[in-house]
Amino acid sequence: MNRLSILLISVLTLICSSCSKILEETPYSVVSTNNFYKSATDAELAITGVYDVLNAQNIQGYGNQPLWGRGMHYLTNLGVDDLTQDPRFTTGQPDLMPFYDHTYTAENPNLWYAYFFLYAGINRANFIIEKVPSIEMDATRRAQIVAEAQFMRGMYYTYLTWLFGGVPLITTSAPDISSPRASIQQVLQQAKADFKSAYDVLPARNGSAGRVNRYTAAGFLAKVNLYEASCKQNNVSENLNFPVNSFSYVNQNEAYAEAHRWCKEVYDNSGYKLIRPFNYLFLAATEAAAREENMMIVQCGPGGSQEINLYAYLAGPRGDYRTNSGTYGWLRPLREVYQRYNTNDGRISTMSGYLTTKTVFITIDNFKYYTPDPITPSNLGPLCVNKWREDDPNARIARGIDVYSGETDFAILRFADIVLMYAETSYQTGNESAARALLREVRLRACGDDVAKTNAITTAYSKPDFMSELLDERGRELVAEGWRRFDLIRTGRITSVLNALGTANYYPGHSIPAIQANFKNYKIWYPLPSRDIATNVNLKQNPGY
Repeated sequence: MNRLSILLISVLTLICSSCSKILEETPYSVVSTNNFYKSATDAELAITGVYDVLNAQNIQGYGNQPLWGRGMHYLTNLGVDDLTQDPRFTTGQPDLMPFYDHTYTAENPNLWYAYFFLYAGINRANFIIEKVPSIEMDATRRAQIVAEAQFMRGMYYTYLTWLFGGVPLITTSAPDISSPRASIQQVLQQAKADFKSAYDVLPARNGSAGRVNRYTAAGFLAKVNLYEASCKQNNVSENLNFPVNSFSYVNQNEAYAEAHRWCKEVYDNSGYKLIRPFNYLFLAATEAAAREENMMIVQCGPGGSQEINLYAYLAGPRGDYRTNSGTYGWLRPLREVYQRYNTNDGRISTMSGYLTTKTVFITIDNFKYYTPDPITPSNLGPLCVNKWREDDPNARIARGIDVYSGETDFAILRFADIVLMYAETSYQTGNESAARALLREVRLRACGDDVAKTNAITTAYSKPDFMSELLDERGRELVAEGWRRFDLIRTGRITSVLNALGTANYYPGHSIPAIQANFKNYKIWYPLPSRDIATNVNLKQNPGY
């Protein structure tokens, strides 16, 4: 029996150790379904288990933070003009390097771990959706728990689709483990239904910090409709002649209009905003302020082994995680990322050199952050991402965080993303002036509300083709946040962007020409894991693998 099959029927997929920061009680590790789903406490423990998948260290002994604790950052950021890997520092990580140079295969364990974990979340959600409605408890909270599970199921299916295309569609706790792949149309139809159900039930803000709400659901309805519309508009995947991954079903105009409607709903009514200053979005010291913009987060913090991200392995200034909270320097920006920023744009501070000091720091709300080296434009070799930062390692250890780990929330969805999608859908529905006004809102925040600087970057960033300008702006605002690969795929630009990269070798052992040569159009989809293909005869592999 394959591992996915074990996952779908195992008791261990129901509840796992989880985040006390989300829920005070500690969930059970092993529990019989005959004795579970009997009380309000059981329901709360179960929904916590669904969220736990986001940054669980392992499930059933498999995985090493394969989703937003580490692995998802590699799957969604590498291989385009966003992040790359410095081969000098990743020689002992052969399973990670293929994502930057497009040499991944169906045997790659990180692909299977991601696939496995996303289905673990789906399975946990399916049990809640089936079992919790029969529990005698507060009716309002019961409905909200089911709605949260529906949202999470929809989100996990959405990510499976963005990564792999059509996948088996499982909506019961007793699935057919030989299910074939459903089409993208079928999977995203289910995801949108789940998001709409969540939107109809959830409150504007969830009583538990870090939990999803009705506007999180609205935001993902905007995301999915925009993805479908732009894929149809740009004939994404059509030349592969693989009906499972076809967007021929999409009515482009209707999908853009629907995405626009949901963006407007969030923009007008959610109460989320663009916080100031920009860098406060990425620090544990300022996470309360950041949650005024962050609409869905992966929570991290003290209190349990699952409540971390593997910060030393992620995008941050290369340094010493034991002394100044630097990273290994594995995930590094391409020079094209740095070159997108005008010097008047405050977001240029998201780029830095290495982190070498052990004495120079700033203090924010009693959190001590060491200051990275400045960038030398004539030498971009030490170029690093300087977005997410962790404070002094000794202080983190005192709070119960391992020295190589981080406790800063990671935002899967921000209000700034909604504003940029609202701009895109305004343009696509015929209102370019409104679209440009929305871009200006994001740029004004980027310039610290300095009108002269905002005017300067607006002039510097202007392009005759609005979509090119919009995608550049998304690249500046959302760098390293997991959207660039998806954006370039859905707009049909990934090949042209890769071919336009400068070929100078500025990380020894790193080869832009190899990246360009290795990428083929079929690689917009990752391969389904080989172990699932081998054990389910009804699963058909993506073309090219």
